[in-house]
Amino acid sequence: MTSTAPERPSFAGFHHFASTVSDVVKSAAWYERVLGLTPASTLCPEDGLTDGVLLSDPESGIAIRLQGAGEREPRGHAALSVASRSQLDTWAGWLDGLGVLHGGVVDVGDPEPYAYLVFHDPDDLPLVLVHVAG
Repeated sequence: MTSTAPERPSFAGFHHFASTVSDVVKSAAWYERVLGLTPASTLCPEDGLTDGVLLSDPESGIAIRLQGAGEREPRGHAALSVASRSQLDTWAGWLDGLGVLHGGVVDVGDPEPYAYLVFHDPDDLPLVLVHVAG
């Protein structure tokens, strides 16, 4: 298939890694103690969920999202940063051209503006492209 974008859009960096864990509180305490991570002041698309926490390293911006497994099958996902909101539109066009299904660009305005685009790999694991307005 041919993409609607002239070339593959670029990434701006790693945004966060997410994983399901058996005990969010215990795991968060471990990541805080061992890696020196702190509760993040930034957001990720899953922050509307109630059984998780986002931790980050204030120096590098690297973040880890811990999600309670509950009754769900353990899963994870990766999120990559893009340089601008318009890059998300370019990515959507690129994925459309390749025939890769996605959920469209989602804009979130509160409490901090950001936008994201979710698509899935062949094993149905979510891949998220994120732009945090800054």
